[in-house]
Amino acid sequence: MKILYLLSAVVFLVLLTAPGFSQARFSPSKCKRRGGSCYFRGCPFNAIYLGKCWIGSCCRR
Repeated sequence: MKILYLLSAVVFLVLLTAPGFSQARFSPSKCKRRGGSCYFRGCPFNAIYLGKCWIGSCCRR
């Protein structure tokens, strides 16, 4: 049982430092305040990636 606690602590520390789990997602209103809009998939060809939206990507044209 002690190994289970140790293993869960190691997994927690690994996920804590992973960049995908620590970045906040923008709400649509926050994305609009930054001058962008939320897209379901990736950014269009002529758009600049600003961050992650709750549905996909926040991009500015």
